[in-house]
Amino acid sequence: MKALKYVTFGLVMLNIPSIALSAYGGGIGSLLSYVTILLLAVYYFFEKKTRPNWWLIIISILFFMIGGLQFIGLTSGFIYDTIKYFIYLISAYELVKNTSIAEFNVVLLIGALTVPLEALLFTSEYGRYAGFYINANVAGFICITGYATTYGLKNTTAKLIGQFLFTLAGLLTFSRTFIVIWLLINVISLKISIKNIRIFGLGFLIIGTLFFIDEVVGLNNPRFDQLKSIVNNEGVDTEEINEDSRADTWALFYDKILDSPIIGNGYGSFSGKEGHGLGVHNSYLMVLGEAGILPFILFVIYIGYLIVMSIIYFNKKPNLIMQTIALSLFLMANHNFFTFYYVSFATMWIQYQVELAKNDNEEEELISV
Repeated sequence: MKALKYVTFGLVMLNIPSIALSAYGGGIGSLLSYVTILLLAVYYFFEKKTRPNWWLIIISILFFMIGGLQFIGLTSGFIYDTIKYFIYLISAYELVKNTSIAEFNVVLLIGALTVPLEALLFTSEYGRYAGFYINANVAGFICITGYATTYGLKNTTAKLIGQFLFTLAGLLTFSRTFIVIWLLINVISLKISIKNIRIFGLGFLIIGTLFFIDEVVGLNNPRFDQLKSIVNNEGVDTEEINEDSRADTWALFYDKILDSPIIGNGYGSFSGKEGHGLGVHNSYLMVLGEAGILPFILFVIYIGYLIVMSIIYFNKKPNLIMQTIALSLFLMANHNFFTFYYVSFATMWIQYQVELAKNDNEEEELISV
């Protein structure tokens, strides 16, 4: 079972089906996607069954049911997406329960390391790197989630090495979201210990490493050119930095939300599926725009619950609030919560760790009584 667990875990978190799709075409990509779901189902079948994730099951039922009312496209595709996601949701939650923070951290680190490998071996004119995750912003989420998990590790050496590597990989994505969350997490880490201020010193070493990589292969990134201009005390083009603002993208969809706030505009209408073109790049607006107000309210309550509970158990598990902040902010820049399974997995992992902390707290109270 352990071998099955790690193979399945790797397929999900390392985005292997999508990589196969990108490299070898739809045939291999679809096959690996089916294999991933099949292996998850087999894992669930042989594992001891425990309480399912009712939070996400209810939210997902409402999202797919209401979103399907106005769906325009191939019915078979919608049915496939729905069945596939529910098999994943039920099966993967058992996998979540058997995944320790060390295992989670290691797999995230393997995924993050594909980013600098791409930068060194496959330098592109685009200048942003994503490794196995294809999209640089998504790779930034993997890196910042991995970085947050390091604050839950007990081994100091593993923590420092992980922080260096996750930060380096995250910076190579040139994701503004990654940088903002990284700074926020490190400010929070000062509450754990003032000694954590050393990570800002480590940041200078990481930036130096970026300059070295740029000298060797050339990063070809406008945002990195802006950083070099700052270091060299040269002029900075703020218009180029602010290009491709997420707020401008969101604004394109506000009228559609107001047109149908109760039942939404149909599955795929805000996530670029079935020829709808540009996606909204915001999971909260995607849920609201595709399935209406009810699943949106539940989804926001769910994320809010994770934030509040992570704050409550900060002293026991400080990594949880860091991971939750990373998740909640990333969802404001990405609309693939129901299709990028590693995002759902990271969410469920936080939820289960909150439940463990709650159970531990109740046991301590019973013992004290």
